Amino acid sequence: MKRWGVTALISVLILSAVGFWGYKEYRDKIMLETYVNNRYQMSFYNLISRVQNMEVLLAKSLAVAGEPEDTMIFSEIWLQSEGARENLTQLPLTSNVVGRTAKFLTQAGDYARVMSRDINTGGELSDKEYQTLSSLYKQAEQLNRELHNMETKVADGKLSISELTQAAKQELKKGNTTNASADFQSINRDMQSFPTLIYDGPFSDHLDRAQPVGLANKPTSADEARNIMRQFIDTEQDKDYRVQVTGRVREKIPSYQIELLPPQGTAGRIMGNVSERGDKVVWYLGSRAVGTPKITLEQAQTKAQQFLESRGYKDLVAIYHQTQNGMTVFNFAPRQEGVILYPDQVKVTVAMDNGQVIGFDARGYLMAHKQRDIPNPKITAAEARKKINKRMEVIGSRLAIIPTDAGQERFSYEITGQLNGETYLVYVNAVTGKTDQVLKLILAPNATLTM
Repeated sequence: MKRWGVTALISVLILSAVGFWGYKEYRDKIMLETYVNNRYQMSFYNLISRVQNMEVLLAKSLAVAGEPEDTMIFSEIWLQSEGARENLTQLPLTSNVVGRTAKFLTQAGDYARVMSRDINTGGELSDKEYQTLSSLYKQAEQLNRELHNMETKVADGKLSISELTQAAKQELKKGNTTNASADFQSINRDMQSFPTLIYDGPFSDHLDRAQPVGLANKPTSADEARNIMRQFIDTEQDKDYRVQVTGRVREKIPSYQIELLPPQGTAGRIMGNVSERGDKVVWYLGSRAVGTPKITLEQAQTKAQQFLESRGYKDLVAIYHQTQNGMTVFNFAPRQEGVILYPDQVKVTVAMDNGQVIGFDARGYLMAHKQRDIPNPKITAAEARKKINKRMEVIGSRLAIIPTDAGQERFSYEITGQLNGETYLVYVNAVTGKTDQVLKLILAPNATLTM
């Protein structure tokens, strides 16, 4: 009897412990869900507030004349749009539900940033810019209206922010959209009805439609692509590679995907792309193991230069390099009339054990390279140097074409200078005399990079 009583007591204690543990887990889960839902609710209402502020500020932007003091309005639009985008992306919604809305918020803020910059440097609002601001205002007005409609549904109990969490889980499992996120999807669909936004900024829609200009129109067959790749690569000990087309790539440069397989029992497979028109190797990369470095950086650069020249890439200048894992990647840029063309860069990877070129990337070159109409500078190099900090010691200067965030180009003096032991590249526009860009040059034993 006593033994039965002890057993029963132990059972009761175990059940009590399990029950307490289960209750604690349940309570902790409820507290966590409450905390998460409160965070989502805060993000939702902050999103509404930010978009409402955006609408008001964009309305004000239509009334300004483009004076320097007006930059405050555009700076505030950028801050509000960034805050709205951040709050939107914190909600448990998939990209197919809010992707276009998030893009609008990003573009609106970035466009305002660009406007603030242009006005601050003496620019005025053009008719085209006014029309763009009007379009952004209409989009913000519609987004604000639809978000307030959602807010009304939440207040009336017809929609709960907590439902979005369950909706997100169901969407991930089933791959479709639930009723709880249908309102956001409707907003996203409405955002797509507005025209694309083209401006001088990194999120402009026209960048998605950029086409390669460094390719001829001659079509390339699959057989030709195999031969082009086989003859282009820098082979190791003239291995007898088997070349095959493994697919087609639908990127900005439509290409054949090529694979080169070495003789059985040896390592060193090579993969790359050959353009579907123009007969150009877009890139290739070898996979062989690289041994202990045996050549110098200068020897590797000479090998890379010789490789490029033998394959038709002439008059290129080495600009940056980085050494890692026994390989050095060199960045080259072509010259036209002595002007460095930075958008047209080519990358060459050299193995430091034997100097073999095991990697090549001409995507930048093929997208941008063309014969340019380079204007005469409106200011001299001496005048450009006067635009930089007087405390900076000028080391040298040269003319260059540099890319902008929006995929456009500017004609500038590249002035190399030192200040407080650091090296900088200051780009002064050769036509307007305004500063286009400032970069810090990182000089290290294994690399020369910019930031």
